[in-house]
Parts: sequence; structure tokens; C-alpha cells
Amino acid sequence: MIALLITGISCKKEKEKLSEKLVQNFKNPPNEFKPMPFWHINGELTTAGIKKQMTDAKEQAGFSGISVLPLAPKKNGRPGTTPKFLSKKYLERYQDVLNTAEDLDMQVILYDDNDFPSGMAGGKLGELFPEHTMKRLDKVEKTIKGAQTFTDRLPEGQLLALVAMNPNTLERIALNEQLNGNSITWQVPEGDWKIMYFVLVKDSYHKAFPVVDYLDTTAVRKMMSLTYDVHKEKFGSYFGNTIKKVFFDDVGFWKHPRTWTGRFNEKFKELNGYDPEPWYPALWYHIGPETETVRNAFFKTRAELLAEGFPKLVGEWAKENGLKDTGHPPGNYDPTPIDMNADIFKFFRHTSMPLTDAIIGYQFGQNGHKLISSAADYYDRPVVSTEIYGAYKENTMDSLMLYRSVMDIFSRGVNFVVPHGLWYNLEQIYISPLVSPYSEKLVAALPAYSNFVGRACMLLQGGKRVSNIGVFYPFEELAGWYRFEDPENPRQGFFISPETNYLEISGLLTSNIRQDFTFIHPEFFLEDKYKIGKGSVVLNNEENKQEYGTLIITGSSVISVKTLEKIKDYYEKGGFVVSTGQLPFKSSEMGQDEKVKALITEIFGKNQESKDSSDIQTNNHANGGTAIHIPNPNEENLAEALHARIVEDVAFNPSPKLATDMGKFSYIHKIKDGQDIYFFSNSSDETIKTEVTLKGKLELYKADPHNGNIEKIENISHFTIDNQEFTKSTLTLKPVSASFWISNN
Repeated sequence: MIALLITGISCKKEKEKLSEKLVQNFKNPPNEFKPMPFWHINGELTTAGIKKQMTDAKEQAGFSGISVLPLAPKKNGRPGTTPKFLSKKYLERYQDVLNTAEDLDMQVILYDDNDFPSGMAGGKLGELFPEHTMKRLDKVEKTIKGAQTFTDRLPEGQLLALVAMNPNTLERIALNEQLNGNSITWQVPEGDWKIMYFVLVKDSYHKAFPVVDYLDTTAVRKMMSLTYDVHKEKFGSYFGNTIKKVFFDDVGFWKHPRTWTGRFNEKFKELNGYDPEPWYPALWYHIGPETETVRNAFFKTRAELLAEGFPKLVGEWAKENGLKDTGHPPGNYDPTPIDMNADIFKFFRHTSMPLTDAIIGYQFGQNGHKLISSAADYYDRPVVSTEIYGAYKENTMDSLMLYRSVMDIFSRGVNFVVPHGLWYNLEQIYISPLVSPYSEKLVAALPAYSNFVGRACMLLQGGKRVSNIGVFYPFEELAGWYRFEDPENPRQGFFISPETNYLEISGLLTSNIRQDFTFIHPEFFLEDKYKIGKGSVVLNNEENKQEYGTLIITGSSVISVKTLEKIKDYYEKGGFVVSTGQLPFKSSEMGQDEKVKALITEIFGKNQESKDSSDIQTNNHANGGTAIHIPNPNEENLAEALHARIVEDVAFNPSPKLATDMGKFSYIHKIKDGQDIYFFSNSSDETIKTEVTLKGKLELYKADPHNGNIEKIENISHFTIDNQEFTKSTLTLKPVSASFWISNN
């Protein structure tokens, strides 16, 4: 009996401890989790230079790998990579890189092109397959007054549509039957008319070399034969060991907002069930009540073409060769994807490691980073990458900034880091900052930073992220609003309706109210993967399974009837729905506006087109559902609405109020192998002390990612409210610091 008692005590003590493997790996994180920076090759590669710089990157900075980024020479005299990309001598130097990596136990990320964006094949694509370079949709417009006979020759390019429109009545007439070879003759009716030719032409703008038609699978395969397949032929034996990842860069529409392709009309008919030709004017003009619906059809088609083009073929190639692909489109965090990446969720459909670039400057695009991690959540992808620090001004970059940026982005779902970056020729750096052992101001900080990143990524990769709130990504609003060449468009990625506020809500939830959430794509929400239960929506993933007790519809005029019907089903089964801003009143489906209005009224009990009331309105269903409409959302009224219904997974008392915008206090909660893992980060210059309440009865350890130390948290209390157990303890974070709390099993 005494022996059994002793055994029981021993087992209890063992359960109170964290596993020895976790403790050791946290102290000395495995190389696979440490940062692997870009290495910009802006000069002549030599065997000696490769060995020295890679050795210094490993031994002085703690980097566990590198991504060789060949550069094209610039017109201003800035040097590119020599030997020439994919030449015999270049491949010999790349072999030196791989040999050195093996000697140093480093990884090499295969960067897929000569400079960025991906898809140029170092200029070979334009030379060998000029017919497969990027295409652009142009509108050639002529104004004429009827009645008269109009005769004209067709403009250069592939004619996709020919439409006349009366700008006063919005009557449209397809003129295909008026064509005779390369000319048109048309008897113009009375009135004012715009005659519009929509033609596909080769795009004339290119950064370094002509870029592939990302939407055309034949073109992408030609490009891949010149780059991906060459690397496989020469270095395939390193795939899966020294080379484990492949990186693509800026695949999308930056500087090419009207990217189009030859089989667009065919794909449109396949997806939408009708001929797009009479509807092309909607891409530039308001054409009547169908405008938003038709724009959704056009931009949904382009999103599918892109998703099933370059990223799909690269993803398949990587998988076939035992690699993980990572990379990003331009503007992945911007307010609108329409003229940057088509649809950020669909873009990553086939990507093993979705990536967000945290570039330009500290906190730039920060409210949009959750889009990429939410896409990864939906696809149940355990790793989310970041390309970080690129184009930060050198005078803003110091050892603290290394941590500020990476801590903020860890809290938003990232768990693999590619710093931007190393430079081969230190005299010719043209994208700051230098994150390198040759940076005098950073070199001393880099080893500790690399270990910090390694510890954090080790704990944050994989598992289930706890998120109680689902926020709808307003794709239909973004697509319905967008039109080409609008004079009010401030710049690519930022042309959104006045009602659009989903990124503001993202910021309020993450940085102010501090309740974690997941973006939900409205089209994906219709799938069986999202299960409606009593008062809950379950994202039914194998590993990253999430359950939402709240759904938020952000400000928008356009929404899908089918999405609203499923939201209504959730509401009627006891669900909690919050609207923040304009309620939708138009449908993304043809002729369904009245259904949208009726559904909104049933859910919210409010006239959605009314703009004369700023009062918050609550509507309750007999089955326990609650819908709240907040016309003018802010931190206070949104927090009040959520707190009235949500039992918070993580709560802070007091919730820290920072004195400046320099930095954030954030968290993320994951569950891995039965253990709760909480990451708390303070990127501000202030000390934070707050009482943290966690859902569940937990015994906790504090794991310090700055030094690898782990200790049991002693000042813990447990209590129960309405049969729900909670754990409470005090959190103190010094300026620019982070901490993990880890439960035992």
C-alpha cells in the first residue's frame, strides 16, 4: 500500500513537469526553427566568398540557413549576380553553396528566380517563349452620337468583347454580329454611345525581364522548365535534406492591375454559367443594378485562374519533389486583393507554407497579417512564414526593432521567419536594412535573436489556435466596388468602399480589445467544413480545429445570399452575430437583392439602408440567438457587445492602455499535444503588468524565449463561475519582451 502511494506521488510529480525534450529544445532550439534570411547576391560569387559569408551567418548571427536571392543588374549601374543566373559557372557556385551548407549543417531555401517577381526565368522566358509573357486587358473607347453609320478597324490585340453602351440609359448592345473581319460597321441608334473594344495585349511594363502569364498553366509550365526543372536536374539529390523549401516572390498584379489572359472568357462561362462579353463595361463603369454582381463574377474568375495557375503548379512541383513551398503575392495584407493578388485566401490554396511579408516599415499593413494566417487556418497548414524587415529605413532598425516586428507578427499567427536580409556586396546595398553579422549595430544582438525566433517558432508551429470569433472577409464588397482606372483610386491595394472597415475591426480585436479571431472567407463558409451547432460554428479541421461562438459581419453593402442564409441558420440555433457598420443590402448573386434585405431584417430586425440612426440595436431569437448591429463601431462599444455574450478564453485586468503607438501588447493561444501554449508579447517601450485570467484549470510554467529558462508559475489561483473553471495569475512584461505560459499535460 505504501509502495502504491509512493508510486502515485511520483507519477503526480512527473505529470507536473514539462517533458525533458521540450525543456531541452526550448533551451537550445533545433536549427529548423531558427531564422533563414534572404542572401542578396549583388556581385560576383566566389567559392571563398561563399564559404566566409555563410560561415559568418551561422557562427556570428546564429542563422540556420539562407535563401540565395540572385539579382538582376539595374539600369542605374547597381550590380546583379555574376556569374549569370543558371549559367554553367553560376550552377558551379550554387554547388559551392550547397557544399558549404552541408559542412555547416545549414539549410538552403531555393529562391526560384533571378530577382523578383518570380516568373522571369532570369530573362529566358521572354527570349525563348515571348508568347507566354504577361497579358493586359485594355479598353479602347470611342464616343459617337446617333443616329449614323459607324465604321472602324479593330485595334491591335485579341478582341475579348465589343460593346456599345448609352451612358444615360445604361443600355448595352453587344456588337459581335457587326464584325466583318478586322472591321466593324454598325448602324448607331439615336442617343449618345460609348463604343468599347476590350482587347488583350502583351503587357509593356516589366521590372527586370518579361514576366510569365501567371493565369495560364501552359505558360507557367514553360517557365518552370527553365528554372525549377533545371534546379531539380542539377541539385535534386539535395531535395528533402539540404534543400527543404522553395520560395516564390511577388506573384500577382503589382504594377499590372489589369492582368488578364486569353482563356478568360472560357473560364468565366465555366464558373458563372453565362457569357461575359456583354458585361465587360462593368469593369470600368456602373452599368445598373447588376454592376456589383457582375464584378464579383469577373474578379472571382480571375482569382480562380491565378490560384490554379502559378501557385498551384509550384505547389504540386514542390510536393512531388519532397519540398515545402512558401512565398507570397504582392499586397497580401492590403485592404483589397482585387488588383494585387485576386483573393488572398484562394491564392494560398496549394501553398504548403502561406507567407505574409512584414515590410516597408514597422506596423505597415499590420491589421492585414491575420488574413494570411487565417487562410492557413482554413487549409489546416501548420506553418505560416514571414519575409520581414525589407525596406525598413536603416535609421529605424536597431536591435529592439528586430524583436518588435517579429513579436507582433508571432501574435498574428506567423511561426517561420525569413529576415530581409543579408547582402553579398556590402558596398552596393540598395534595399535597407542590413540584417547581417556585418551590421555593426545588429551583430551583437543576432545570436540571441536567432535563438528567440527558434524557441518561439518551435512552440508556435502546428497545433490548434484557440479563436472564439469569426470575422467575415468581405470579398463580395471588395469585388463589387472595384473598377479599373478609377481616378479616385489612391494606389493599388487601397481602393475600397467607404463602408469597408474589416481591417479596422481586425486592429480593434487584436490590439485593443485583445480577443483573438479568425477571418472567414464567405464562399468557403458554405462548405461542409464549417459545421453549425447550437450557438457555435466549428471549423472542422483535422489538427487546427476551431470553434467560434461569435460571427462578425463588417461594414459592407454587398454580400452573398447563400452566406447570409447560413448565418441566419446559425443565429436561429442560438448563435451570436455582430454587425459593425453598414448592413448589406445588395447581393453578389444576380437578382437577389431583395433576399439580402429580407435576411438582414430577419437577423438584425433593422432596415439595412437606413443611415439616420447611430443607435446600437439588438435582436433576439426565441432559440437564444442574439444579433447586434453597431452602426459606428469603436473599441468601447464593440468590447461591450462582445463581453456581454462571450466567455473569454484569455482576459486581462486591467487591459493595458499603451501611451503611444510604438508597439503593441498581444497574445496568441495554441493547443499542441494536449498542452496549452500562451504567447504574450509587449513590443512597446512601457512595462506591462496585468492580471491574466485563462479559461480552464491549469498548472502553468513560464518559458522565457529570450534566454530559454523555464520555471513553474507559483502565484496561481483557480476559481469557478457557472461551472466554468478558470486560472488566474499575474503577467509582467518589460519593454520589448515576450513570455510563454505552458500548461503541463
